[in-house]
Amino acid sequence: MSRTLLFCLLLWTPLHTAAQSLTKDQQLSKLRLRESMLKLDYRSASLQSHRDELTATKELFDQGFVALQKYKQTLNRFEQARLNYEEAEINLEKVKLDLLKNATHIVVEQAHKYKTEDGKSMVDLTLSNDSDIRDALLVDESLSEEELRILLKVENIYISLRHGPIVGEPYEVRIPSLAVGERKSLTFRLLSDEEAVYVGLNYLDIHESKPVILKKGSLQDLPSINSSQFSQEGELNETVSFGLTLQRLSDDERNFALAAVGLPQRIDYAFHNDGAKVNQVKFDETTSKVQVQLQLEIPEKLNERFIGRTRSFFALVTNPSEYAQINALRAKYGDDPIPEKKIKTLKSDYVKLELIPKGIGKLEVLVSNRYQEIKVDEELQIRVEFLNRGTVAVQNIKAALDLPYEWEEEVDPALIKILDPGERIAINIKARPPVDIAIGDYELGVEAQGQVGTENIESLEKNITVRVGARSNIAGNTILIGILVLLVCGIGLASVKISRR
Repeated sequence: MSRTLLFCLLLWTPLHTAAQSLTKDQQLSKLRLRESMLKLDYRSASLQSHRDELTATKELFDQGFVALQKYKQTLNRFEQARLNYEEAEINLEKVKLDLLKNATHIVVEQAHKYKTEDGKSMVDLTLSNDSDIRDALLVDESLSEEELRILLKVENIYISLRHGPIVGEPYEVRIPSLAVGERKSLTFRLLSDEEAVYVGLNYLDIHESKPVILKKGSLQDLPSINSSQFSQEGELNETVSFGLTLQRLSDDERNFALAAVGLPQRIDYAFHNDGAKVNQVKFDETTSKVQVQLQLEIPEKLNERFIGRTRSFFALVTNPSEYAQINALRAKYGDDPIPEKKIKTLKSDYVKLELIPKGIGKLEVLVSNRYQEIKVDEELQIRVEFLNRGTVAVQNIKAALDLPYEWEEEVDPALIKILDPGERIAINIKARPPVDIAIGDYELGVEAQGQVGTENIESLEKNITVRVGARSNIAGNTILIGILVLLVCGIGLASVKISRR
């Protein structure tokens, strides 16, 4: 019977006896360890055999009974046996390390997502060292439990939250050490609001990425409310829309009321969700985020004190029971702004928004006769009117004329300081053509230009056709008229004489 077979028989009995109490994976791990130990023992015996052979061969070589070539061959076999033995030693240590690695487990016990009072999304993460002492015992059954716990203590654990890129702040957290059974809680701020993340764990030479659905919870009972469009401008007689995001991290089913406070009373508002008007939103275990649109209807006839001025107001999410307090605030302040400190007394979450109602300045040029005739030596005199068809006053209005080449102009008044909505004012325009102007038709353009705040307002240009005729010849006309008079008189006298005969 060979030495290897004998060693296998010696190992079989304790292995077979212990197998009844081990799991399948533990049995496979133990077989791997036994195999590595067996290989090491085999190569240890082989090394010793080659060492003895080398010693005997060297003695014979020294006495001259063995050739140098045979001695070198024996030496080479010994060196190969030594290398094989060292390889088996390394392999055994690797198997032991693999067994320890398999016995080491860092688990994510909890991943709890919630909102802070200032609206930040946070995640509380709980990790624990759930390493299996029984698996580690396979490495060396002579070790005590305390010694195994020391072996299974994990040091330098690095944790990060990912959803593609890193989405947790801090970007990475280091746990110096985590003993068997020990727990460690960490807090991350979510840089983007996610329902699930990957928890990245780096320890020993293990790199794990565990997908985790974040359990919802909240430090507040009310949903949070936010808007990326917190400040907008809107013209009179138009609708302005604010996109709102409401989020509640909880599993119980609740309804919450919506309201907007602090707006001028003539500005109507409505909340829309999927095209329908709503005044309440519902959250349950399947709905944690709701998107709504707050639409404001700015009337055409809005008090001038609101136009062009920033008006702060608040969009609220609250309990329906708070409507009485909200209506009381509206009644107390009317068209005046509501201080934020008063909003804070309500049991609600809110977002502060801004609206800037803007009036429209719209100028028009009115011309009663768009065809004019003058002679070569005459100047054109026309009267037009500037009308403000907008909803706000237009300032610093002047006439801009587009005249033919070398024509001269004179406008009275040259500047209109202010023109209120619906008001009109007459403008007298004189246009002088050059002395050498040719007879024909010419186009003259009239445009009104003004300002509303820093915005320039321009009307459409009105064109006037000017017919320039030939200069009048007074002397020639007088002689011609005289000749005609004499001719008529002569015909009359001749007729009288003929009738007397």
